[in-house]
Amino acid sequence: MKHFGTSTARQRISTTLRTRDALRVTRVFGGVLVPALRVGLSYLLPIAALATTGHLDLAPFAALGAFTSLYCRVDPYARRARLLLVVGVGLTASTAAGAATAASDAGGVAKVVVLTLVATAAKLVADVLELGPPGGLMFVFAAGAAAYSPQTWTGFSQVVAVTAASAGLSYLLSMSGAVLHPTGPHRLATARALLATADQLESPSTDRRHRAHTALHRALSEVHGHTQETAEELRAQLAHAAHLLHRPSGRSAGVSAEISAQLRALARRCRRGGVPAADHALPAPHPLPRRRRGPLAALAPYRSNAARMALASLITGLALAAFQLEHAYWAVVSVSSVLQSQNATTTWHRAVQRCAGTAAGSVLALLIFAAHPSPWAMLVVIVVCQVAAELVVMSNYGLGLTFATPLALCLAALSHPDHLGLVVERVTMTLVGAVIGVAVCAVLLNRRSAQRLREAVRSCQRATEELRSAPADAEARGRLLAAVFALRDAHHVVSGEFQRHPDPRLVLDTEHRAYQVLADTAPSAAAQGSRA
Repeated sequence: MKHFGTSTARQRISTTLRTRDALRVTRVFGGVLVPALRVGLSYLLPIAALATTGHLDLAPFAALGAFTSLYCRVDPYARRARLLLVVGVGLTASTAAGAATAASDAGGVAKVVVLTLVATAAKLVADVLELGPPGGLMFVFAAGAAAYSPQTWTGFSQVVAVTAASAGLSYLLSMSGAVLHPTGPHRLATARALLATADQLESPSTDRRHRAHTALHRALSEVHGHTQETAEELRAQLAHAAHLLHRPSGRSAGVSAEISAQLRALARRCRRGGVPAADHALPAPHPLPRRRRGPLAALAPYRSNAARMALASLITGLALAAFQLEHAYWAVVSVSSVLQSQNATTTWHRAVQRCAGTAAGSVLALLIFAAHPSPWAMLVVIVVCQVAAELVVMSNYGLGLTFATPLALCLAALSHPDHLGLVVERVTMTLVGAVIGVAVCAVLLNRRSAQRLREAVRSCQRATEELRSAPADAEARGRLLAAVFALRDAHHVVSGEFQRHPDPRLVLDTEHRAYQVLADTAPSAAAQGSRA
């Protein structure tokens, strides 16, 4: 059976290339100021140490290692410890690969091949491990900056050592919160789940319901297994939120508004460090079961986007190799940036944000250069810009680039006297990379996405019938929740592609039936309390 709409090619293109969402500024609840200050410190300490010891030429490589602190900003410390180790090693290896290419005096084509391999591998690793923003982008930047800077084999070990040491320092700073506030990430995840639940109760919708369930089960997975008293209280609050989501009927608008206001107040208390004891005895549901898949199966959903990354990076690099530009890698970085996405729509959004943010940031950089800052003043600007970028980047990627662009230009300006030429090159390379990235998405369609959606629909339908026939089976309930999330994710991917979109009614009907069964089979508060 076919469930595809009859939209014309023009309608599909206009829907995919919608710009309004790219310009939207999202309000972020918590987890902004402390990570931004931590990132600033990760930059400041190694760069200041190099400047005071007369090794200012190595400051850019210290910045490459400090990229480690950009990842896993609010993740639990156990997960952060694992992933940041991968990030730190990956950034050091990317820098080493680029520096080795430059030291061996390889030509432009060899540099392009290295950047393409790094970009493709980084995209796959970031997607499979769910690194989150900024994805594989910083690995490409590290490899490109090292490959297109003057290098010798004599200085190669210094470059790698400085990058590794800076990455190690960033790792320690990112993990320092485990001593100061060990349950901070869990409290923040719980607070965001409570807020998402409040949003759904106030104004129910399909998207809000999905966001609430996703936030809830992410928080559950983060606090699951912890034995601290705070974690027990957080689980109790999450159990209450799950009960409200699964049994939404029978409330007046006034009652829902009152409950949502209580949830918002509780979320604020959780974020600030206080976790009041719950006045109910509802055991928290188990987090979603994790599917165990082999390496090839784990890579399958991400191969199309990795292929786009490889093709776009290769085309961009080869197109610019003949010009022998000093910062040609900026175009490959731009391609990598816009392709840190799930589909063509999010690629287009990032392209718009990349170009707009770079343009605004270039104007800011010109104002900074007009003041003729000293090298020390330039280092201060770099740290301030990085902190400012981290404060706003989660609200909108374009806003973050408004400050990240002068940061990159100031780093380049430490060894490049032609400031105006730097700005022009940055804007040009950004535009070239963004255009090629979007064009490759239009040509190289993700045909696997439609098949993935059909499989997700069938899995969700099967899981719905399983729970309907065995309403007390907790494992069946977990499988259905996992199937609903997989269905929503698969629909999000395919609906943002240039190809014919599936009929959204099929997805909505399947999802609605699943949530209805979840609500009908949800244990009552009394039943849950009797089990506790």
